[in-house]
Amino acid sequence: MTHETLAIDKTRQEKNKLFNSSGQDKRVVPFSYQMLGHGLNFISYIRNEWAANIISDLWFSVFKSKVKPWTIKFWQTADSCIEVQLKDKIIPVHLWGAGPLVVMMHGWSGSGSQFRKHIPGLVKAGYQVASFDAPAHGVNPGKQSHLLEFSDTLIAIEQQLGKVDTVMAHSFGGMAAVVSTIRGFSPRQMVLIGPHLDAHEMHQTYSELLNLNPKLTQRFRDKIEQKMTDILNTGLLKIDKDVCHFLSPASLLSKTNCKGLLIYDLDDEEIPQSQFKEVEKHWQGCQTIETSGLGHHRILKDRKVIEKILKFMGEAAQKN
Repeated sequence: MTHETLAIDKTRQEKNKLFNSSGQDKRVVPFSYQMLGHGLNFISYIRNEWAANIISDLWFSVFKSKVKPWTIKFWQTADSCIEVQLKDKIIPVHLWGAGPLVVMMHGWSGSGSQFRKHIPGLVKAGYQVASFDAPAHGVNPGKQSHLLEFSDTLIAIEQQLGKVDTVMAHSFGGMAAVVSTIRGFSPRQMVLIGPHLDAHEMHQTYSELLNLNPKLTQRFRDKIEQKMTDILNTGLLKIDKDVCHFLSPASLLSKTNCKGLLIYDLDDEEIPQSQFKEVEKHWQGCQTIETSGLGHHRILKDRKVIEKILKFMGEAAQKN
């Protein structure tokens, strides 16, 4: 699974490159993941089912570091904080400003603090901004989460705070935002930044990262597909088969009427360009902004990107 949670080990950039189908540098493989892959491959020759259980459990695990002091200080700058109730979790949601509501949805193993550079401009432009850490992410307890918990949080925020003007989502958060619109979440528009909307690509790249042997790769896929199907069906999505087809740009975007803005970087090291092109192709009426040299994460902090988003939102507001 291609999570931005898998940190790039910069000291090995020249030795451990992984390539996508186009030959473009995909990402650096951290030494710890190389060793994990070797270990799982060895186990699979003896007990493939056990190895598949280990890797499928890892798939749903959240990788997070110790919360830094600056992160705590950032959350303390909020004007207010509310708590939204999920089935068995309480998620703090921090609010800045007043006006039409903009909700931030970070990616896997990310944090709502990643949107901190966007907040001052949005507040100045007359918006209320809601940002939070998803279940088991950031300051929240827990070690595992899944797509439906991300989606449930967005829906709960709308139910508690009222109509959402814009949902701004990054990476895996983009999949959560789109799935949420299929489940009744109704923002006026979406801003998707480096969105990851393809579960098959996630599995394929995750397997390549760990260099899993074909037998383990297939059993790993079988297990996560069944678990994802079970999880999504509890959210009333009624997936009978082929969850990876359902979680693809063509399928997801055909089921949503939400318009918006697509932003991606030509040097994204996490997600192949072909996926962004698929999103652009199937997201009817979206506007697209391409950047270069920012990668998958720095795009969230770039001043020019933030200015372009504010310009898009201002122009969209004038049309309504």
